Amino acid sequence: MNKSILWLIALVVSLSFGFASCAEDTEVEDPYADWQGRNDHYLDSIADVARANRDGKWMCVQNYKIWDENLAGVGGGITISGGNGYERTDSVYIHFLEYGPQQEKAAAFTDSVSVYYYGTLINGERFDGNYQGDWDSEVTPQIYSPTTFCVGSVVAGWQTALMSSHDGTYEGMKPGDGVDIFIPYQMAYGTSGYGDIRGYSVLRFHMKLEEIIHPKGPDDRSRTALPSISE
Repeated sequence: MNKSILWLIALVVSLSFGFASCAEDTEVEDPYADWQGRNDHYLDSIADVARANRDGKWMCVQNYKIWDENLAGVGGGITISGGNGYERTDSVYIHFLEYGPQQEKAAAFTDSVSVYYYGTLINGERFDGNYQGDWDSEVTPQIYSPTTFCVGSVVAGWQTALMSSHDGTYEGMKPGDGVDIFIPYQMAYGTSGYGDIRGYSVLRFHMKLEEIIHPKGPDDRSRTALPSISE
């Protein structure tokens, strides 16, 4: 065999081993490295944007489970901590993308809601949802169906976003509203996580509320048919 051909074969084999060795030596970057720190930093950034509220479409809504009437309306719904700042982890941050008709009241804890939703982690990884791709108000509802669930069955972050606030400064979501919701892990799955969602994960959801479904009593009258306390 021609010596030049033998030399070429030897060179190719040598390079192949070299590339294999480099591939083995190269460490794959961990997408969850410093996960708690990155999530804390991300939440700080979102809180700053929400509080600045430059487009007038952000809401910072205090966790309804830890409501403190003495702090009502302070910091745009963000709990003040010891008079020296505020706990950003005690609020859910909601950016309204579109508004539906606003005549109907927001859902109550015992109501059910029908929604389209899409959830991602801070690194863009999708962990849940009932549609694929970007939301398209004309195409998506033609292909996918919303999911119905009881408000009382979901994480505190969703409950806080859906319902009106205790002091009335936030009216809650109405059918037709489309939002991006940013939920601190303290109002989601905490430090332990859930399923494929790791602990310390800030959750971001795109949500489109389609319908509020009120429970019916034995006489088949819905909650909305009854007079409110103020009437």
